[in-house]
Amino acid sequence: MLYLAEVQKQSKGFMGGSETKLKLLACQRNDRSWSIVPGNELIGAEEASNFGDGSLVIVNLSTNRQIQGEPESASKRVIGILQGFSRLLEKTKNQEDEIGQWKESLTIQSEELSRREMEMENRLERLEQMEEEYKQLEQQKKEIILVKEEADRIKEEFERKSQELKGAWEQLRGEQQSLQQQRSEIQHSNVLDEVQTSAMQALIESLSLTTQPTELVKEHLTQAFTAVNAHQEYLDRHWQQLKQQKGSLEHQQQEVVRQREELTQSRQELEAILTASEETKIQLRVKQESLATKQDLAQWLKDWQQIEEELQETIARIGIESGDFDLEAKIDFAALENMPLIELQKVVDRLQQDLEKVMRFVNEQEEELNCQCQTVEELEAKVKAANELDRLALEQELAEEKEAKKMLDETLVGQRRSLREREAILLQHLRILKRRQGTLDLDAQLEGIDLEPLKQKLEQQQRQIAEQHWQVIQEIAQLEQDVQQLQQNLQQQSSQQEIFKQNIKQKEEHWEQAKIAVVQLQSKLDFYQQHLQPLQDCLNKLRQKLEAIEELIVTLTENNNLQDRAVNQMRQIVQELTTTSKISAS
Repeated sequence: MLYLAEVQKQSKGFMGGSETKLKLLACQRNDRSWSIVPGNELIGAEEASNFGDGSLVIVNLSTNRQIQGEPESASKRVIGILQGFSRLLEKTKNQEDEIGQWKESLTIQSEELSRREMEMENRLERLEQMEEEYKQLEQQKKEIILVKEEADRIKEEFERKSQELKGAWEQLRGEQQSLQQQRSEIQHSNVLDEVQTSAMQALIESLSLTTQPTELVKEHLTQAFTAVNAHQEYLDRHWQQLKQQKGSLEHQQQEVVRQREELTQSRQELEAILTASEETKIQLRVKQESLATKQDLAQWLKDWQQIEEELQETIARIGIESGDFDLEAKIDFAALENMPLIELQKVVDRLQQDLEKVMRFVNEQEEELNCQCQTVEELEAKVKAANELDRLALEQELAEEKEAKKMLDETLVGQRRSLREREAILLQHLRILKRRQGTLDLDAQLEGIDLEPLKQKLEQQQRQIAEQHWQVIQEIAQLEQDVQQLQQNLQQQSSQQEIFKQNIKQKEEHWEQAKIAVVQLQSKLDFYQQHLQPLQDCLNKLRQKLEAIEELIVTLTENNNLQDRAVNQMRQIVQELTTTSKISAS
Protein backbone atom coordinates (compact mmCIF):
# COMPACT_ATOMS: atom_id res chain seq x y z
CA MET A 1 0.00 0.00 0.00
CA LEU A 2 1.28 3.46 -0.88
CA TYR A 3 1.92 5.93 1.93
CA LEU A 4 2.74 9.61 2.02
CA ALA A 5 5.49 10.14 4.62
CA GLU A 6 7.71 12.89 5.99
CA VAL A 7 11.44 12.29 6.34
CA GLN A 8 12.73 12.96 9.86
CA LYS A 9 16.39 12.72 10.77
CA GLN A 10 17.46 12.35 14.37
CA SER A 11 21.00 12.59 15.74
CA LYS A 12 22.35 9.35 17.26
CA GLY A 13 24.64 11.12 19.68
CA PHE A 14 27.65 13.31 19.91
CA MET A 15 30.03 10.97 18.14
CA GLY A 16 28.22 11.15 14.89
CA GLY A 17 25.64 9.95 12.49
CA SER A 18 21.92 10.43 12.25
CA GLU A 19 19.01 8.07 12.07
CA THR A 20 16.44 8.44 9.27
CA LYS A 21 12.81 7.72 10.03
CA LEU A 22 9.56 8.20 8.15
CA LYS A 23 6.50 9.75 9.73
CA LEU A 24 3.43 8.26 8.01
CA LEU A 25 0.97 10.98 7.06
CA ALA A 26 -1.59 9.41 4.69
CA CYS A 27 -2.30 6.17 2.85
CA GLN A 28 -3.91 5.45 -0.51
CA ARG A 29 -7.08 3.37 -0.55
CA ASN A 30 -8.25 0.97 -3.23
CA ASP A 31 -10.43 3.65 -4.81
CA ARG A 32 -7.28 5.82 -5.21
CA SER A 33 -8.47 8.20 -2.49
CA TRP A 34 -6.25 9.18 0.44
CA SER A 35 -6.94 8.96 4.16
CA ILE A 36 -4.96 10.41 7.07
CA VAL A 37 -2.91 8.00 9.20
CA PRO A 38 -3.89 8.57 12.85
CA GLY A 39 -1.25 9.24 15.48
CA ASN A 40 2.45 9.88 14.92
CA GLU A 41 3.58 6.54 13.53
CA LEU A 42 7.33 6.42 12.77
CA ILE A 43 9.19 3.65 10.95
CA GLY A 44 12.88 3.27 10.30
CA ALA A 45 13.87 3.92 6.72
CA GLU A 46 17.56 4.18 5.90
CA GLU A 47 16.50 3.89 2.25
CA ALA A 48 15.32 7.51 2.51
CA SER A 49 18.60 8.82 3.95
CA ASN A 50 19.39 10.63 0.69
CA PHE A 51 16.31 12.84 1.20
CA GLY A 52 16.52 15.99 3.30
CA ASP A 53 14.89 16.43 6.66
CA GLY A 54 11.20 17.38 6.26
CA SER A 55 10.97 16.07 2.68
CA LEU A 56 7.78 14.36 1.57
CA VAL A 57 8.17 10.91 -0.03
CA ILE A 58 5.96 8.14 -1.37
CA VAL A 59 6.77 4.66 -0.04
CA ASN A 60 5.22 1.27 -0.64
CA LEU A 61 4.78 -0.61 2.65
CA SER A 62 3.79 -4.18 3.21
CA THR A 63 1.31 -5.29 5.83
CA ASN A 64 4.10 -5.59 8.44
CA ARG A 65 5.33 -2.05 7.70
CA GLN A 66 8.34 -3.11 5.62
CA ILE A 67 9.46 -0.82 2.79
CA GLN A 68 9.13 -2.37 -0.65
CA GLY A 69 11.16 -0.74 -3.39
CA GLU A 70 12.86 2.62 -3.26
CA PRO A 71 11.11 5.67 -1.77
CA GLU A 72 10.10 8.27 -4.33
CA SER A 73 9.83 12.02 -3.99
CA ALA A 74 6.21 13.02 -3.42
CA SER A 75 6.60 16.35 -5.18
CA LYS A 76 5.27 15.20 -8.55
CA ARG A 77 2.51 13.15 -6.95
CA VAL A 78 1.45 16.05 -4.68
CA ILE A 79 1.64 18.49 -7.59
CA GLY A 80 -0.50 16.14 -9.67
CA ILE A 81 -3.04 15.82 -6.86
CA LEU A 82 -3.10 19.59 -6.41
CA GLN A 83 -3.49 20.10 -10.15
CA GLY A 84 -6.33 17.60 -10.23
CA PHE A 85 -7.91 19.29 -7.25
CA SER A 86 -7.47 22.69 -8.92
CA ARG A 87 -9.09 21.38 -12.10
CA LEU A 88 -11.91 19.92 -10.04
CA LEU A 89 -12.36 23.25 -8.24
CA GLU A 90 -12.30 25.10 -11.55
CA LYS A 91 -14.80 22.66 -13.04
CA THR A 92 -17.01 23.01 -9.97
CA LYS A 93 -16.75 26.79 -10.17
CA ASN A 94 -17.65 26.69 -13.86
CA GLN A 95 -20.63 24.48 -13.09
CA GLU A 96 -21.69 26.86 -10.32
CA ASP A 97 -21.35 29.76 -12.76
CA GLU A 98 -23.44 27.86 -15.31
CA ILE A 99 -26.06 27.11 -12.66
CA GLY A 100 -26.06 30.78 -11.68
CA GLN A 101 -26.47 31.78 -15.32
CA TRP A 102 -29.31 29.26 -15.71
CA LYS A 103 -31.00 30.64 -12.60
CA GLU A 104 -30.59 34.19 -13.87
CA SER A 105 -31.86 33.16 -17.30
CA LEU A 106 -34.86 31.40 -15.77
CA THR A 107 -35.56 34.45 -13.61
CA ILE A 108 -35.41 36.72 -16.65
CA GLN A 109 -37.64 34.35 -18.64
CA SER A 110 -40.10 34.18 -15.74
CA GLU A 111 -40.20 37.96 -15.51
CA GLU A 112 -40.62 38.19 -19.29
CA LEU A 113 -43.46 35.65 -19.20
CA SER A 114 -45.13 37.58 -16.38
CA ARG A 115 -44.78 40.80 -18.33
CA ARG A 116 -46.17 39.22 -21.49
CA GLU A 117 -48.99 37.70 -19.46
CA MET A 118 -49.87 41.15 -18.12
CA GLU A 119 -49.68 42.54 -21.64
CA MET A 120 -52.00 39.79 -22.89
CA GLU A 121 -54.43 40.51 -20.05
CA ASN A 122 -54.36 44.22 -20.92
CA ARG A 123 -54.91 43.40 -24.56
CA LEU A 124 -57.81 41.11 -23.68
CA GLU A 125 -59.34 43.87 -21.57
CA ARG A 126 -58.92 46.30 -24.45
CA LEU A 127 -60.43 43.79 -26.86
CA GLU A 128 -63.36 43.20 -24.52
CA GLN A 129 -63.85 46.95 -24.24
CA MET A 130 -63.67 47.36 -28.01
CA GLU A 131 -66.03 44.43 -28.44
CA GLU A 132 -68.49 46.10 -26.04
CA GLU A 133 -68.18 49.37 -27.94
CA TYR A 134 -68.65 47.48 -31.18
CA LYS A 135 -71.82 45.92 -29.80
CA GLN A 136 -73.06 49.37 -28.82
CA LEU A 137 -72.30 50.70 -32.28
CA GLU A 138 -74.04 47.71 -33.84
CA GLN A 139 -77.04 48.39 -31.63
CA GLN A 140 -76.99 52.03 -32.71
CA LYS A 141 -76.67 50.91 -36.29
CA LYS A 142 -79.68 48.63 -35.93
CA GLU A 143 -81.66 51.45 -34.34
CA ILE A 144 -80.67 53.78 -37.17
CA ILE A 145 -81.71 51.14 -39.69
CA LEU A 146 -85.06 50.82 -37.91
CA VAL A 147 -85.48 54.59 -37.96
CA LYS A 148 -84.53 54.58 -41.61
CA GLU A 149 -87.07 51.86 -42.33
CA GLU A 150 -89.69 53.86 -40.40
CA ALA A 151 -88.75 56.94 -42.41
CA ASP A 152 -89.00 54.95 -45.64
CA ARG A 153 -92.43 53.68 -44.56
CA ILE A 154 -93.54 57.23 -43.71
CA LYS A 155 -92.19 58.39 -47.03
CA GLU A 156 -94.04 55.63 -48.89
CA GLU A 157 -97.21 56.44 -46.97
CA PHE A 158 -96.68 60.11 -47.66
CA GLU A 159 -96.13 59.41 -51.34
CA ARG A 160 -99.30 57.32 -51.36
CA LYS A 161 -101.18 60.11 -49.63
CA SER A 162 -99.66 62.53 -52.08
CA GLN A 163 -100.96 60.45 -54.98
CA GLU A 164 -104.37 60.34 -53.35
CA LEU A 165 -104.15 64.08 -52.78
CA LYS A 166 -103.16 64.57 -56.36
CA GLY A 167 -106.19 62.56 -57.49
CA ALA A 168 -108.34 64.56 -55.12
CA TRP A 169 -106.95 67.74 -56.62
CA GLU A 170 -107.75 66.51 -60.07
CA GLN A 171 -111.24 65.71 -58.90
CA LEU A 172 -111.43 69.08 -57.16
CA ARG A 173 -110.40 70.87 -60.29
CA GLY A 174 -113.05 68.93 -62.23
CA GLU A 175 -115.62 69.76 -59.62
CA GLN A 176 -114.47 73.39 -59.64
CA GLN A 177 -114.87 73.51 -63.38
CA SER A 178 -118.28 71.89 -63.06
CA LEU A 179 -119.09 74.33 -60.30
CA GLN A 180 -117.94 77.24 -62.39
CA GLN A 181 -120.08 76.00 -65.24
CA GLN A 182 -123.05 75.58 -62.97
CA ARG A 183 -122.28 78.94 -61.44
CA SER A 184 -122.39 80.50 -64.87
CA GLU A 185 -125.67 78.82 -65.52
CA ILE A 186 -126.92 79.98 -62.18
CA GLN A 187 -125.79 83.48 -62.90
CA HIS A 188 -127.84 83.34 -66.08
CA SER A 189 -130.73 81.87 -64.28
CA ASN A 190 -129.89 83.45 -60.90
CA VAL A 191 -131.83 80.65 -59.19
CA LEU A 192 -131.29 77.01 -58.15
CA ASP A 193 -133.96 74.48 -57.77
CA GLU A 194 -133.88 71.96 -54.96
CA VAL A 195 -132.31 69.25 -57.05
CA GLN A 196 -129.45 71.49 -58.08
CA THR A 197 -129.01 72.72 -54.54
CA SER A 198 -128.80 69.15 -53.18
CA ALA A 199 -126.34 68.20 -55.90
CA MET A 200 -124.17 71.21 -55.19
CA GLN A 201 -124.17 70.59 -51.44
CA ALA A 202 -123.31 66.93 -51.97
CA LEU A 203 -120.47 67.95 -54.23
CA ILE A 204 -119.15 70.45 -51.66
CA GLU A 205 -119.31 67.85 -48.85
CA SER A 206 -117.45 65.44 -51.08
CA LEU A 207 -114.73 68.02 -51.66
CA SER A 208 -114.44 68.78 -47.95
CA LEU A 209 -113.96 65.08 -47.19
CA THR A 210 -111.04 64.83 -49.65
CA THR A 211 -108.84 66.96 -47.36
CA GLN A 212 -105.88 64.80 -46.13
CA PRO A 213 -105.01 64.98 -42.41
CA THR A 214 -101.28 65.68 -41.72
CA GLU A 215 -101.18 65.64 -37.92
CA LEU A 216 -100.37 61.91 -37.64
CA VAL A 217 -97.65 62.18 -40.25
CA LYS A 218 -96.18 65.19 -38.45
CA GLU A 219 -96.18 63.24 -35.19
CA HIS A 220 -94.28 60.30 -36.75
CA LEU A 221 -91.92 62.73 -38.44
CA THR A 222 -91.21 64.47 -35.12
CA GLN A 223 -90.46 61.13 -33.48
CA ALA A 224 -88.13 60.26 -36.36
CA PHE A 225 -86.30 63.58 -36.02
CA THR A 226 -86.01 63.01 -32.26
CA ALA A 227 -84.46 59.57 -32.79
CA VAL A 228 -82.11 60.93 -35.47
CA ASN A 229 -81.01 63.77 -33.19
CA ALA A 230 -80.43 61.33 -30.31
CA HIS A 231 -78.29 59.12 -32.53
CA GLN A 232 -76.46 62.17 -33.79
CA GLU A 233 -75.66 63.22 -30.22
CA TYR A 234 -74.34 59.71 -29.55
CA LEU A 235 -72.20 59.86 -32.68
CA ASP A 236 -71.03 63.37 -31.80
CA ARG A 237 -69.72 62.09 -28.48
CA HIS A 238 -67.80 59.38 -30.30
CA TRP A 239 -66.51 61.90 -32.84
CA GLN A 240 -65.32 64.07 -29.94
CA GLN A 241 -63.62 61.07 -28.34
CA LEU A 242 -62.05 60.25 -31.69
CA LYS A 243 -60.67 63.78 -31.94
CA GLN A 244 -59.29 63.64 -28.40
CA GLN A 245 -57.75 60.22 -28.99
CA LYS A 246 -56.08 61.49 -32.17
CA GLY A 247 -54.41 64.18 -30.06
CA SER A 248 -53.50 61.59 -27.44
CA LEU A 249 -52.09 59.33 -30.18
CA GLU A 250 -49.83 62.09 -31.44
CA HIS A 251 -48.64 62.81 -27.89
CA GLN A 252 -47.98 59.10 -27.22
CA GLN A 253 -46.08 58.75 -30.49
CA GLN A 254 -43.86 61.65 -29.44
CA GLU A 255 -43.43 59.98 -26.04
CA VAL A 256 -42.39 56.71 -27.74
CA VAL A 257 -39.75 58.58 -29.76
CA ARG A 258 -38.48 60.31 -26.60
CA GLN A 259 -38.28 57.03 -24.66
CA ARG A 260 -36.43 55.40 -27.55
CA GLU A 261 -33.85 58.22 -27.55
CA GLU A 262 -33.44 57.94 -23.76
CA LEU A 263 -33.06 54.17 -24.06
CA THR A 264 -30.38 54.56 -26.74
CA GLN A 265 -28.51 57.06 -24.57
CA SER A 266 -28.71 54.76 -21.52
CA ARG A 267 -27.39 51.84 -23.57
CA GLN A 268 -24.46 53.95 -24.73
CA GLU A 269 -23.72 54.96 -21.13
CA LEU A 270 -23.90 51.30 -20.06
CA GLU A 271 -21.50 50.36 -22.85
CA ALA A 272 -19.07 53.02 -21.61
CA ILE A 273 -19.33 51.65 -18.05
CA LEU A 274 -18.75 48.09 -19.31
CA THR A 275 -15.66 49.24 -21.21
CA ALA A 276 -14.33 51.03 -18.12
CA SER A 277 -15.10 47.93 -16.03
CA GLU A 278 -13.13 45.70 -18.41
CA GLU A 279 -10.18 48.08 -18.23
CA THR A 280 -10.42 48.04 -14.43
CA LYS A 281 -10.49 44.21 -14.47
CA ILE A 282 -7.36 44.14 -16.62
CA GLN A 283 -5.60 46.56 -14.28
CA LEU A 284 -6.77 44.51 -11.29
CA ARG A 285 -5.43 41.26 -12.80
CA VAL A 286 -2.08 42.93 -13.51
CA LYS A 287 -1.90 44.29 -9.95
CA GLN A 288 -2.95 40.94 -8.47
CA GLU A 289 -0.32 39.08 -10.49
CA SER A 290 2.31 41.62 -9.41
CA LEU A 291 1.09 41.26 -5.82
CA ALA A 292 1.29 37.47 -5.99
CA THR A 293 4.81 37.71 -7.43
CA LYS A 294 5.88 40.13 -4.69
CA GLN A 295 4.29 37.95 -2.02
CA ASP A 296 6.15 34.91 -3.36
CA LEU A 297 9.36 36.95 -3.34
CA ALA A 298 8.67 38.13 0.21
CA GLN A 299 8.02 34.55 1.31
CA TRP A 300 11.20 33.42 -0.42
CA LEU A 301 13.20 36.18 1.30
CA LYS A 302 11.60 35.26 4.61
CA ASP A 303 12.47 31.59 4.10
CA TRP A 304 16.00 32.56 3.12
CA GLN A 305 16.28 34.69 6.26
CA GLN A 306 15.14 31.71 8.30
CA ILE A 307 17.68 29.47 6.55
CA GLU A 308 20.49 31.92 7.30
CA GLU A 309 19.35 32.22 10.89
CA GLU A 310 19.41 28.43 11.19
CA LEU A 311 22.83 28.38 9.55
CA GLN A 312 24.12 30.98 11.97
CA GLU A 313 22.62 29.04 14.83
CA THR A 314 24.26 25.85 13.54
CA ILE A 315 27.61 27.59 13.31
CA ALA A 316 27.12 28.92 16.80
CA ARG A 317 26.25 25.42 18.02
CA ILE A 318 29.40 23.89 16.63
CA GLY A 319 31.36 25.69 19.33
CA ILE A 320 34.71 24.92 17.72
CA GLU A 321 36.16 28.36 18.04
CA SER A 322 38.03 28.54 21.26
CA GLY A 323 37.38 32.20 21.69
CA ASP A 324 33.79 31.48 22.62
CA PHE A 325 34.62 30.08 26.04
CA ASP A 326 37.36 30.70 28.60
CA LEU A 327 38.52 27.07 28.75
CA GLU A 328 41.78 27.98 30.50
CA ALA A 329 39.83 28.95 33.62
CA LYS A 330 37.66 25.83 33.52
CA ILE A 331 40.24 23.14 32.55
CA ASP A 332 43.51 22.36 34.27
CA PHE A 333 45.44 21.17 31.22
CA ALA A 334 48.58 20.40 33.30
CA ALA A 335 46.63 18.15 35.64
CA LEU A 336 45.09 16.33 32.67
CA GLU A 337 48.53 15.79 31.16
CA ASN A 338 49.81 14.24 34.43
CA MET A 339 46.61 12.33 35.32
CA PRO A 340 46.70 8.57 34.85
CA LEU A 341 44.97 7.40 31.68
CA ILE A 342 42.47 5.31 33.60
CA GLU A 343 41.35 8.27 35.69
CA LEU A 344 41.36 10.49 32.61
CA GLN A 345 39.14 7.94 30.85
CA LYS A 346 36.76 7.99 33.82
CA VAL A 347 36.63 11.79 33.75
CA VAL A 348 35.86 11.70 30.01
CA ASP A 349 33.13 9.10 30.52
CA ARG A 350 31.60 11.15 33.32
CA LEU A 351 31.67 14.31 31.21
CA GLN A 352 30.15 12.43 28.28
CA GLN A 353 27.30 11.09 30.47
CA ASP A 354 26.61 14.58 31.82
CA LEU A 355 26.62 15.95 28.27
CA GLU A 356 24.14 13.31 27.09
CA LYS A 357 21.78 14.18 29.97
CA VAL A 358 21.97 17.88 29.17
CA MET A 359 21.61 17.12 25.44
CA ARG A 360 18.46 15.05 26.04
CA PHE A 361 17.01 17.86 28.12
CA VAL A 362 17.88 20.46 25.47
CA ASN A 363 16.46 18.24 22.71
CA GLU A 364 13.22 17.92 24.65
CA GLN A 365 13.14 21.69 24.99
CA GLU A 366 13.85 21.99 21.24
CA GLU A 367 10.99 19.60 20.46
CA GLU A 368 8.71 21.60 22.73
CA LEU A 369 9.80 24.77 20.89
CA ASN A 370 9.07 23.09 17.54
CA CYS A 371 5.61 22.10 18.76
CA GLN A 372 5.08 25.65 19.95
CA CYS A 373 6.13 26.95 16.51
CA GLN A 374 3.68 24.57 14.82
CA THR A 375 0.95 25.76 17.16
CA VAL A 376 1.72 29.38 16.25
CA GLU A 377 1.68 28.54 12.53
CA GLU A 378 -1.64 26.71 12.86
CA LEU A 379 -3.16 29.65 14.73
CA GLU A 380 -1.87 32.08 12.09
CA ALA A 381 -3.54 29.97 9.40
CA LYS A 382 -6.79 29.90 11.40
CA VAL A 383 -6.67 33.68 11.86
CA LYS A 384 -6.35 34.17 8.11
CA ALA A 385 -9.32 31.89 7.40
CA ALA A 386 -11.52 33.00 10.33
CA ASN A 387 -14.42 35.41 10.15
CA GLU A 388 -14.62 38.70 12.02
CA LEU A 389 -16.31 37.20 15.09
CA ASP A 390 -13.78 34.39 15.66
CA ARG A 391 -10.73 36.43 14.64
CA LEU A 392 -10.51 38.45 17.86
CA ALA A 393 -10.41 35.38 20.09
CA LEU A 394 -7.92 33.63 17.79
CA GLU A 395 -5.65 36.70 17.66
CA GLN A 396 -5.60 36.86 21.47
CA GLU A 397 -4.77 33.15 21.65
CA LEU A 398 -2.08 33.66 18.98
CA ALA A 399 -0.50 36.49 20.98
CA GLU A 400 -0.36 34.25 24.08
CA GLU A 401 1.22 31.39 22.12
CA LYS A 402 3.80 33.74 20.58
CA GLU A 403 4.70 35.03 24.05
CA ALA A 404 5.12 31.45 25.28
CA LYS A 405 7.29 30.69 22.24
CA LYS A 406 9.45 33.76 22.93
CA MET A 407 9.97 32.81 26.58
CA LEU A 408 10.85 29.23 25.64
CA ASP A 409 13.30 30.45 22.99
CA GLU A 410 14.96 32.83 25.46
CA THR A 411 15.27 30.00 27.97
CA LEU A 412 16.93 27.79 25.36
CA VAL A 413 19.57 30.43 24.60
CA GLY A 414 21.37 29.85 27.90
CA GLN A 415 20.83 26.10 27.76
CA ARG A 416 22.33 25.94 24.26
CA ARG A 417 25.37 27.94 25.39
CA SER A 418 25.81 25.68 28.40
CA LEU A 419 25.53 22.66 26.12
CA ARG A 420 28.15 24.05 23.73
CA GLU A 421 30.43 24.82 26.67
CA ARG A 422 30.12 21.23 27.94
CA GLU A 423 30.78 19.96 24.42
CA ALA A 424 33.91 22.11 24.20
CA ILE A 425 35.18 20.91 27.60
CA LEU A 426 34.49 17.28 26.64
CA LEU A 427 36.21 17.82 23.31
CA GLN A 428 39.36 19.12 25.01
CA HIS A 429 39.41 16.14 27.38
CA LEU A 430 38.94 13.74 24.45
CA ARG A 431 41.76 15.34 22.50
CA ILE A 432 44.15 15.08 25.43
CA LEU A 433 43.04 11.45 26.01
CA LYS A 434 43.49 10.47 22.35
CA ARG A 435 46.82 12.24 22.11
CA ARG A 436 48.12 10.49 25.24
CA GLN A 437 46.77 7.17 23.89
CA GLY A 438 48.60 7.78 20.64
CA THR A 439 45.40 7.99 18.52
CA LEU A 440 45.31 10.39 15.55
CA ASP A 441 42.85 13.18 16.35
CA LEU A 442 41.29 14.48 13.15
CA ASP A 443 39.10 16.90 15.04
CA ALA A 444 42.18 18.73 16.24
CA GLN A 445 42.67 20.09 12.75
CA LEU A 446 39.40 21.93 13.08
CA GLU A 447 40.94 24.24 15.65
CA GLY A 448 42.58 26.24 12.89
CA ILE A 449 39.28 26.91 11.12
CA ASP A 450 38.15 30.50 11.51
CA LEU A 451 34.40 30.80 10.97
CA GLU A 452 34.27 34.51 11.80
CA PRO A 453 34.46 35.65 8.11
CA LEU A 454 31.64 33.25 7.28
CA LYS A 455 29.57 34.64 10.13
CA GLN A 456 30.25 38.20 9.01
CA LYS A 457 29.34 37.28 5.43
CA LEU A 458 26.11 35.69 6.61
CA GLU A 459 25.29 38.73 8.73
CA GLN A 460 25.91 41.02 5.75
CA GLN A 461 23.71 38.87 3.52
CA GLN A 462 21.06 38.80 6.20
CA ARG A 463 21.06 42.60 6.41
CA GLN A 464 20.76 42.86 2.62
CA ILE A 465 17.96 40.34 2.55
CA ALA A 466 16.23 42.17 5.40
CA GLU A 467 16.44 45.43 3.44
CA GLN A 468 15.10 43.71 0.32
CA HIS A 469 12.38 42.09 2.36
CA TRP A 470 11.42 45.48 3.86
CA GLN A 471 11.28 47.05 0.38
CA VAL A 472 9.19 44.17 -0.94
CA ILE A 473 6.85 44.49 2.06
CA GLN A 474 6.44 48.20 1.28
CA GLU A 475 5.72 47.38 -2.37
CA ILE A 476 3.25 44.69 -1.28
CA ALA A 477 1.48 47.20 0.97
CA GLN A 478 1.22 49.66 -1.92
CA LEU A 479 0.03 46.92 -4.28
CA GLU A 480 -2.53 45.75 -1.74
CA GLN A 481 -3.77 49.32 -1.44
CA ASP A 482 -3.95 49.59 -5.24
CA VAL A 483 -5.75 46.25 -5.48
CA GLN A 484 -8.21 47.30 -2.77
CA GLN A 485 -8.86 50.59 -4.56
CA LEU A 486 -9.34 48.81 -7.90
CA GLN A 487 -11.67 46.29 -6.25
CA GLN A 488 -13.70 49.14 -4.78
CA ASN A 489 -13.80 50.83 -8.19
CA LEU A 490 -14.82 47.55 -9.79
CA GLN A 491 -17.52 47.05 -7.16
CA GLN A 492 -18.82 50.57 -7.75
CA GLN A 493 -18.78 49.96 -11.50
CA SER A 494 -20.61 46.67 -10.97
CA SER A 495 -23.21 48.48 -8.86
CA GLN A 496 -23.54 51.11 -11.56
CA GLN A 497 -23.92 48.35 -14.14
CA GLU A 498 -26.72 46.75 -12.15
CA ILE A 499 -28.42 50.12 -11.68
CA PHE A 500 -28.11 50.93 -15.38
CA LYS A 501 -29.29 47.45 -16.37
CA GLN A 502 -32.33 47.76 -14.13
CA ASN A 503 -32.95 51.26 -15.46
CA ILE A 504 -32.60 50.08 -19.05
CA LYS A 505 -34.87 47.13 -18.33
CA GLN A 506 -37.52 49.44 -16.88
CA LYS A 507 -37.14 51.82 -19.80
CA GLU A 508 -37.46 48.93 -22.26
CA GLU A 509 -40.61 47.77 -20.48
CA HIS A 510 -42.04 51.30 -20.49
CA TRP A 511 -41.07 51.67 -24.14
CA GLU A 512 -42.72 48.37 -25.05
CA GLN A 513 -45.82 49.33 -23.08
CA ALA A 514 -45.88 52.74 -24.79
CA LYS A 515 -45.59 51.10 -28.21
CA ILE A 516 -48.35 48.66 -27.32
CA ALA A 517 -50.51 51.56 -26.11
CA VAL A 518 -49.87 53.40 -29.40
CA VAL A 519 -50.79 50.31 -31.42
CA GLN A 520 -53.91 49.76 -29.34
CA LEU A 521 -54.95 53.41 -29.66
CA GLN A 522 -54.27 53.35 -33.40
CA SER A 523 -56.37 50.20 -33.71
CA LYS A 524 -59.15 51.85 -31.74
CA LEU A 525 -59.01 54.95 -33.96
CA ASP A 526 -59.09 52.79 -37.08
CA PHE A 527 -62.02 50.90 -35.61
CA TYR A 528 -63.90 54.16 -34.89
CA GLN A 529 -63.18 55.56 -38.31
CA GLN A 530 -64.26 52.35 -40.03
CA HIS A 531 -67.59 52.20 -38.18
CA LEU A 532 -68.47 55.79 -37.30
CA GLN A 533 -68.26 57.21 -40.81
CA PRO A 534 -70.70 54.70 -42.39
CA LEU A 535 -73.13 55.31 -39.51
CA GLN A 536 -72.75 59.07 -39.95
CA ASP A 537 -73.34 58.78 -43.70
CA CYS A 538 -76.42 56.65 -43.13
CA LEU A 539 -77.72 59.10 -40.52
CA ASN A 540 -77.11 62.05 -42.86
CA LYS A 541 -79.04 60.36 -45.66
CA LEU A 542 -81.86 59.61 -43.25
CA ARG A 543 -81.94 63.24 -42.12
CA GLN A 544 -82.08 64.38 -45.75
CA LYS A 545 -85.02 62.08 -46.40
CA LEU A 546 -86.83 63.32 -43.29
CA GLU A 547 -86.24 66.92 -44.31
CA ALA A 548 -87.65 66.15 -47.77
CA ILE A 549 -90.71 64.58 -46.14
CA GLU A 550 -91.06 67.64 -43.93
CA GLU A 551 -91.07 69.89 -47.01
CA LEU A 552 -93.74 67.71 -48.64
CA ILE A 553 -95.88 67.89 -45.49
CA VAL A 554 -95.63 71.69 -45.56
CA THR A 555 -96.74 71.69 -49.19
CA LEU A 556 -99.59 69.30 -48.38
CA THR A 557 -100.72 71.51 -45.51
CA GLU A 558 -100.79 74.55 -47.78
CA ASN A 559 -102.82 72.64 -50.38
CA ASN A 560 -105.28 71.53 -47.71
CA ASN A 561 -105.70 75.13 -46.61
CA LEU A 562 -106.38 76.24 -50.20
CA GLN A 563 -108.90 73.44 -50.62
CA ASP A 564 -110.67 74.43 -47.39
CA ARG A 565 -110.92 78.05 -48.55
CA ALA A 566 -112.30 76.96 -51.95
CA VAL A 567 -114.90 74.71 -50.31
CA ASN A 568 -116.00 77.55 -48.01
CA GLN A 569 -116.34 79.90 -50.98
CA MET A 570 -118.42 77.32 -52.85
CA ARG A 571 -120.65 76.86 -49.81
CA GLN A 572 -121.16 80.61 -49.62
CA ILE A 573 -122.01 80.82 -53.30
CA VAL A 574 -124.51 77.94 -53.05
CA GLN A 575 -126.07 79.56 -50.03
CA GLU A 576 -126.42 82.88 -51.88
CA LEU A 577 -127.96 81.18 -54.90
CA THR A 578 -130.31 79.21 -52.70
CA THR A 579 -131.41 82.37 -50.95
CA THR A 580 -131.96 84.13 -54.28
CA SER A 581 -133.98 81.18 -55.54
CA LYS A 582 -136.23 81.28 -52.51
CA ILE A 583 -136.80 84.99 -52.88
CA SER A 584 -137.68 84.59 -56.54
CA ALA A 585 -140.11 81.81 -55.76
CA SER A 586 -141.93 83.86 -53.21
